[in-house]
Amino acid sequence: MSASIRVLYIAGSTAGSNPPLAAHDEFDVATIESITAGLDRLSVDVPDCIVVTPDAIAEADKSSIEQLWHTAPDCPCLLAPPPREPPVVGEEPSTAPVSGDDQPSATSAPTLAARVRTSVNTSSTATQSDAGAGESSAADPDSIEAKAVKPTSIVDDRDELQTATETGSSAGTEPAYRSLIKDGLSISSVGTFVLDSDFSVVWLNDGIEDYFGVDRADVLGRDKRQLINNRLKYIFAEPERFAETVIDTYDDNTYVEQFTCHVVGDDNRTDRWLEHSSYPIPDGPYAGGRIEHYVDITDHRETQQRLEAQNERLAEFASIASHDLRNPLHVMGSSLKLAEETGETEHFERAERAVDRMEQLIDDLLVLAKQGDGIDAVEPVDLDHIARECWGPLSTTEATLRVKTDHTIMADRSRLRQLLGNLFRNSVDHAGPAVTVTIGDCDGGFFVADNGPGVPADDRERIRERGYTTSREGTGLGLYIVSEIAAAHGWDMAVTDSKTGGVRVEFTGVD
Repeated sequence: MSASIRVLYIAGSTAGSNPPLAAHDEFDVATIESITAGLDRLSVDVPDCIVVTPDAIAEADKSSIEQLWHTAPDCPCLLAPPPREPPVVGEEPSTAPVSGDDQPSATSAPTLAARVRTSVNTSSTATQSDAGAGESSAADPDSIEAKAVKPTSIVDDRDELQTATETGSSAGTEPAYRSLIKDGLSISSVGTFVLDSDFSVVWLNDGIEDYFGVDRADVLGRDKRQLINNRLKYIFAEPERFAETVIDTYDDNTYVEQFTCHVVGDDNRTDRWLEHSSYPIPDGPYAGGRIEHYVDITDHRETQQRLEAQNERLAEFASIASHDLRNPLHVMGSSLKLAEETGETEHFERAERAVDRMEQLIDDLLVLAKQGDGIDAVEPVDLDHIARECWGPLSTTEATLRVKTDHTIMADRSRLRQLLGNLFRNSVDHAGPAVTVTIGDCDGGFFVADNGPGVPADDRERIRERGYTTSREGTGLGLYIVSEIAAAHGWDMAVTDSKTGGVRVEFTGVD
């Protein structure tokens, strides 16, 4: 061992400028901010001792903590005192190694300097004893010679982690040295189950209690298979799929499993999406068991769904722009060419109709684009008033509006105006300029009906599809937009016959 004890101190991002042990000339301290950076350092240089702070543990992800715990197993790894404990810098402990008889009582934890000194000295003694054991002990580990040279256990907080895991307590390291369990894994947002070789629950953390809505005392020691079948699977949207997938890992505990699952919220838990990852435990006190992690991916999944919806809408717009707009452009171009060649006015009229169709398509596209936005707020809207408001801009004086409702509903005023405007215009386009349109109440909502020719029964489902129209001048977007607005409000929409034989569109589930 070198004259100075080389210490890798993993401090966390909130560490001060003066690292602990700086006042002790016997220590050569290299301070690293994160466990990830510490792992990089260990890959090229292993110190005499590793010291990790609770802050560094709290900031690290689970895989980094696990990797650190198993990296450089012959190098002692200690937990630094939490910041609220008296600092070790400036302390003047004895420079002599701490013997077994001089260990402090349970109520006074040794200084960090003394712990580092003891762990390194013990590790060095163990190495020398191993080297002197000779071939006889290697050949027969149970021989008297081998037992005689068996070194004292290295002072290492890895043992404290094992004890805390088995007992569910970190009392052995409190108050001066909080265990990894309490400072890191227990409060981690990654929900964790630890199962023994019989797949009984030996440990779970706060994340599991929060995500699953369970109490730790009710779960510890329980057979996980029975726990899943009798209780846990019922909190998921797909209970049988969840149970089968997880229990399969117990029947064949040789592989890593990963899948997403949907927790259905209630009074004890929040509705959320979780990513399940589980791994076999190859060695240690729980060899043959399994570790299961649950990560909350609700925000990520919602973002992904929004992006997918936006991509679908962009594809829809591209289809309309490339197909539906191209046809009237072609009609307009050919009509203008014929008008130039023949001078006949009917070609100009045909071109004007193509321009009108393009304008209507563009207007519908702008309305459709807004349907991609969610409805953030609703307000009380008087159906009588808004219906007459939407009727005014129609370019016909022969059509008639009959309002047979005095109800007020909760709706997004702007979107409801678009819905009614599209229905009124659709009636005029398909039933003629002298159409009569009625808006009234129905069970659970309201309806809009006309006295036009109606829609064949076989086409009533298709009528809401984008592009469906029975008119040469129609865009095929009117009722599609109406159905999108209704869905955004959470309303159900149905198309049926009116009393006069025309079209009746009903909206139910309306507040």
